[in-house]
Amino acid sequence: MKVLITAPSLDENANVSGISTLVRQIIEHGAADFYHFRAGKQDGEKAGGRWFLQQILLVPRFLQTIRREKIDIVHLNTALVPLSIGRDFTLATAARVAGRPVLLHLHGGRFLMNEFESRPLAALAEKMFRAASVIVVLSEYEKESLTRRWRNLDVRILPNAVATGEAVNAERDSKKEKTIVFLGRLHESKGLHEIIEACRVLKSEGFNFQFNCFGAGALKDFFVGEMSRILGDKFYFGGVAACAEKWRQLAASDIFLLPSRYGEGLPMAMLEAMAAGCVVVAADVASVRAVIKDGENGFLVEPYNTAQVVEKLKFLLSGKADWETLRRRERATVEEKFAVDDYTVKLQSLYAEMFSLKKKE
Repeated sequence: MKVLITAPSLDENANVSGISTLVRQIIEHGAADFYHFRAGKQDGEKAGGRWFLQQILLVPRFLQTIRREKIDIVHLNTALVPLSIGRDFTLATAARVAGRPVLLHLHGGRFLMNEFESRPLAALAEKMFRAASVIVVLSEYEKESLTRRWRNLDVRILPNAVATGEAVNAERDSKKEKTIVFLGRLHESKGLHEIIEACRVLKSEGFNFQFNCFGAGALKDFFVGEMSRILGDKFYFGGVAACAEKWRQLAASDIFLLPSRYGEGLPMAMLEAMAAGCVVVAADVASVRAVIKDGENGFLVEPYNTAQVVEKLKFLLSGKADWETLRRRERATVEEKFAVDDYTVKLQSLYAEMFSLKKKE
């Protein structure tokens, strides 16, 4: 079975993307014959003349690839943001015109859980959904959000997964100064302002910790500048951490911080941090709440709530937390519910179902 699967660049050194991370794992561990079709901007890529030309040629290249590679199923990975909706509506429609069933895989975006602010954009999103044979979401919360707004969609739940075997099993020194890590896209939706203010408060109250940041994005210079002013040499920016280096940095850290404001689905970096034994403090948004049980296998904070971020970090940095139990529980959560081998079996079953229905048409 030949599957065309879309994602931005799969090069971890060139692109910070949870979609790309997941797609790499699907291709590496899945049983289908995959063809990666690049769709989405690379980090730092400008929307200039060359980029616009690529968008104009996107659909012809897409159709040409389907026919040349004799693709059986199209797997579109998208986010519910305006540019992605516009692009993937055209790709889903083109695939259906070419007679290929479409699996539309949703990965966060402002309008995944929130109402659309534009009726034309909402209508375009619905057309994209209707062009898909199956829509895949990451939790029951996401499914309810979609089916409440649009009826008669075939929505399936398939949470993200990680290759737990790649995680570095590190022994952490309980007496050593704690390290907080942020790993991901440097965008305001990730709660960067809450991180800055929380660190300012903690520093002023005498808490000692190291903060390491890895990633790329539009707010890199702003975030690095503010954090450096607050923490001095207790702040380190390492650019994009890829492959083995990413796992090493997670294993060397104690707290994974992701107080996102909006737009998350089920963050791959969060699951990787849990697999590496890095205690999670994350925003109670979208599918994050389907994974983290506050105080049991991590900690949840409300979006935009700096006071709660400070409260959770104070608890962890004060020495009151049972670190061993938290790490054991989060590792067990990932192994039992979010392992990549189980994931690829379920995905392959879904492909087979779609392929079988296509043959009957």
